[in-house]
Amino acid sequence: MKQCPNCKTAYADDSLSFCLNDGANLISMPEAATVQMSFDKSPARVNIAPDSVPTYFSPPIQQPPTKNKAIPIIAGILGLLLLAIGGVAAFVLLRPPADKNPVAASPNQTVSPVAAANEETAKLKEEMANLQKQLQDRKNQKPNTPAETFSPPKEALATARANSPRDGFLALRSEPNSETGYRIAQIPHGATLTVLGCPKPSNIGKMAGRWCQVIYNGQSGWAFDAFMTF
Repeated sequence: MKQCPNCKTAYADDSLSFCLNDGANLISMPEAATVQMSFDKSPARVNIAPDSVPTYFSPPIQQPPTKNKAIPIIAGILGLLLLAIGGVAAFVLLRPPADKNPVAASPNQTVSPVAAANEETAKLKEEMANLQKQLQDRKNQKPNTPAETFSPPKEALATARANSPRDGFLALRSEPNSETGYRIAQIPHGATLTVLGCPKPSNIGKMAGRWCQVIYNGQSGWAFDAFMTF
């Protein structure tokens, strides 16, 4: 018979060498002393050594399970992370919305130099655009008076008649030039006009003549005397 030195489990099978509970080497148990029984009237006494009592039915001693100390630490770290995430989410959800126009929302706030420069640039662009528009409007407007004026002496005043039967009218122009001077009015064929003077000899195509400053119906301008009769 063999016995485990740790858990004190006894095994009757002598072929076993290791304990089935904890794997310890089995040791041989001493043989129990032979008990001689007498049949006298005195009760028989049997002395049995305590170590020789078989422990077939003694339950194995179970070791308490070892607790993993890392699990509480990991749980604490996860709890802190969850608290931090919850705090950030609450801050994002509960914070007031940012004003899209902080300068307009707070009148006392100082305007940044970049914003002031952009505003000044926009004003300059607007003023330049207005000036260009005014210049263009002046170019498009026709002058009410001829570009050139001529003041002849009073004795040079004369009358003439428009003689342009082909077109039916004589053009009264703003300048003594058929290309640059625009037409002020149309003097009907045969109408009377006042001639102030003819200081500009010129040609219109193959026709030679003079540009005369004339007055017709209260309007002053230039007419070509090749289409007039004096």
